[in-house]
Amino acid sequence: MAMDSSSIKDMILREGIDLVGIADAGDLLLAHPARPPRSLMPSAKSVIVMAVAHSLGSVYAPDIRLWTRNKMQTSRLLDQVAEKVGRSLERQGFLSLPVSADKPVEIHKRDPITGRKLNRTKVLGQLSLKHAAVSAGLGNIGRSNLLITERFGPHVRLCAIITSAVLEPDTPRVGDPCPQACRRCEDACPVGALKEGRYNVDPCFQYWSWGFGLLPPATLGAWPAYLKMLLAHNRSRDFVVEFGQTMITDVDNCIACMKACPMGSEWKRLRP
Repeated sequence: MAMDSSSIKDMILREGIDLVGIADAGDLLLAHPARPPRSLMPSAKSVIVMAVAHSLGSVYAPDIRLWTRNKMQTSRLLDQVAEKVGRSLERQGFLSLPVSADKPVEIHKRDPITGRKLNRTKVLGQLSLKHAAVSAGLGNIGRSNLLITERFGPHVRLCAIITSAVLEPDTPRVGDPCPQACRRCEDACPVGALKEGRYNVDPCFQYWSWGFGLLPPATLGAWPAYLKMLLAHNRSRDFVVEFGQTMITDVDNCIACMKACPMGSEWKRLRP
């Protein structure tokens, strides 16, 4: 198999991947704190980014756990293809590192840049797949803080392969992918994590992970309201069982911004 961009893309698309792009490992858009590909593989020359669309039926399903299952299956497909392509590249003499569509992640109680203790534990991916996808021309980041692709809107799962192969990079997309007057994601967010084009990760992560509408209190006076919320949740939920389901099967509690987004040419005829 020829080790050029076109051949690798064809191979990946034949495996059932919906979108694929390539970025220069030395010129990648980075998140904060920065995780450049060469910190993971010093000889990296290219980053191959792949995307698989979620089932739109699962996005609009009444029980988010149905979407969670679809998320797990798309992640599995991406990881399997990344392993297969990475092995093929290495057989041709190019060091390659698949970066999973899902866990594991880095877990920090202190800011990895400043060393200061954080108010609450943060999780970081080894590589920001969303930013790598922008560099690889797959889309751009919208007001929802999600990658917006032309064909599938925000309804995609991402994975990457870092490789020492020198491959022709794709041109990054530029500009705001969202309609100018659209605020559907902001209006849909149940905890106000999206406001005036800004994204607040803390309330989003707390609600997405556990379904809690309040953050853990930073002051003594806020504890009564927080404990009242926990007691209300506990009347209808079993935290022990739910903790196991969340940790083992990776159940999420919210995709409101994704569900509200009208973008994606592929879904216009299907969207409810």
